[in-house]
Amino acid sequence: MGEISLSGLEKMQGEANQKFLETHEAAQKASEKAAAAEEAFYKAAQDYTFGDMSDESFQKKEAAQKAMEEAKAEAEAAEKAMEEAAAEAQAAAEAVENKKEELRADRDNDTTYVVHCARIECSKGMRESYLVLGPTHGVKTRQIPQMTIKDILPFINVINFGGCFSTENPSVKAAAEAAVEAAQKAIEDKHNEKGCIGKFFDNVVDFFVGDHEMNVDESLMQQCVGECLSSFAWDAKWEKGHEKVTVNGEPVLLRRCSLTCNFGGCITILVSGQPE
Repeated sequence: MGEISLSGLEKMQGEANQKFLETHEAAQKASEKAAAAEEAFYKAAQDYTFGDMSDESFQKKEAAQKAMEEAKAEAEAAEKAMEEAAAEAQAAAEAVENKKEELRADRDNDTTYVVHCARIECSKGMRESYLVLGPTHGVKTRQIPQMTIKDILPFINVINFGGCFSTENPSVKAAAEAAVEAAQKAIEDKHNEKGCIGKFFDNVVDFFVGDHEMNVDESLMQQCVGECLSSFAWDAKWEKGHEKVTVNGEPVLLRRCSLTCNFGGCITILVSGQPE
């Protein structure tokens, strides 16, 4: 069996996650069934002990006990199956992440041609994204449109990464300012809710340690996420394109290439887009 591709591992991860969800649901139902069976047994036992103690009542108690024991055994088996499925899902997730790390480690020297729908990452992005083409350049690799080092248009070629963590991004600063404003308001509201004694002690604390004023600083901004506003210099291009092969005069894009955003994010190519 050859090495499994990233897409293959992700498919296996999806199947493992689905299996876990199914076993989790089954375990919950089995647990509820066991609880109901236990309650039924205790009722039957009470009816027998404090009732007429007839043969019929005894048989009901025995049947309820057997049903309870079977339900508990089913619940234990379902719990074990769920735990095994959880371990498989975790292993599948780790296999996917290990494969991504392997791809990242090999990227610098990878001269694989990059085509439409390649998967990309940004060092400041919230999630993976895609590199795409609208109108093609008229050249295909393995029947998929080939890309060049000038395919850098935000939202047209470089699909946004869902969010941005760069402190150079104005929307990240705006998010930090909004967080500070909300926190400051919460502090003021709490302060206003206190009685005279509480306010007196607040004033004493303020005298020694200052007021509750909060400021936007680098450490706070690093914890905030803003809108992904990918933008590039007017002469920007993907670096390290092909030295000899061109499409319409532009070097073809290779997986080793990288692109720098105006907000400091380094965009790299995780998967070329070619069939794995």
